[in-house]
Amino acid sequence: MWRKHFAAIFLDMDGALLDSDDHAEQVWEQWAHQRQIDHALLRPRIYSQRVQETLRQLAPRYSDDAECQRLEQALLAAVRQRRSRLRQDAAAWLAMLGETPWGVVTQAGQPRAAEQIAHSGMCPPPLVIGAEQVSCGRPDPEPYLLAASHYGLDPRDCLVIESDEAGIRAAQAAGMTVIALSYRRPRHSLQRADVVIGGWRSIILHPQPEGIVVEVIA
Repeated sequence: MWRKHFAAIFLDMDGALLDSDDHAEQVWEQWAHQRQIDHALLRPRIYSQRVQETLRQLAPRYSDDAECQRLEQALLAAVRQRRSRLRQDAAAWLAMLGETPWGVVTQAGQPRAAEQIAHSGMCPPPLVIGAEQVSCGRPDPEPYLLAASHYGLDPRDCLVIESDEAGIRAAQAAGMTVIALSYRRPRHSLQRADVVIGGWRSIILHPQPEGIVVEVIA
């Protein structure tokens, strides 16, 4: 059994909290087809990195601000057409947080994140760090460092729950502990995390007067 005390918890949105991969998949596939780009090259990154990073690294000729904005708007339109779904057991898990400081850290833009959160029916997070609020996205630690600084906390006292290698690397570079959920990636690709589990039911929360104790069960 794994058990540890934390001051705050930060959550990945797409892939961890929400089952929303279909939205992004269709938009990116169409975008790549129109520009004669191999979608298979983009696919490993589109769920874990900002639009800007994905295009700069894999399709630099299309990485100007206007193109990034067009693609983000297409992703937002897709979200509005189809509801994002909370992962099984995620709603009950969020209810266990109580007064614990927590937030969502996502590669999505703020409008897209707001739509997905609202449509999923989940309780509104007290903090959402989106693509526009950072100069560098995952695997850079900036998004998670910004989340910790919002609460005035030492990153070493914070837990991150992620679903992708880029997010794991970002959180660990920030000095945070990471639990990985293997919804969309095989376990062996998530081994950088401190703990790898199959779903939310394996994480038990025990709120304290200060912070929260997190327990992982098999």
